[in-house]
Amino acid sequence: TQVAFYEEALKDAGLAGDLRDFAQTALGHERAHLTAIKKALGAKAGPKPGFDFGRKTKSPSAFRQAVIDLEDLAVAGYNGQATNLTKGTLAAAAEIVSVEARHAAWVRAIAGEVAAPDPVDKPMSARQVADGLHDIGLRG
Repeated sequence: TQVAFYEEALKDAGLAGDLRDFAQTALGHERAHLTAIKKALGAKAGPKPGFDFGRKTKSPSAFRQAVIDLEDLAVAGYNGQATNLTKGTLAAAAEIVSVEARHAAWVRAIAGEVAAPDPVDKPMSARQVADGLHDIGLRG
């Protein structure tokens, strides 16, 4: 989701300045995350889905709010799956989730919001993350 989201926003949202710098950097990170996840999952990795981001990638303001929500969902999703992972995949996920949290803080700072509004991140199940993606208008 995140790779496709950032690619589309960089192409269509008219991002500039700090927001564009963020999106370009985050896209590079997300591509590396995707590679690491595919490697960790091996044959269990599913096919690449299609996405319809609607208006979320068509303007800087829509992108900014959607990416705050998206990065928060990513952190919650990784945390929610921690107990379901093997030692090897947990190690890979732990390396990624800390960067996802930095993405969430970075884009909040750009938006003039508190970078870490909550003292803890609550985990979410895969179903809750899917519902959250749907709620912010991101559909696979």
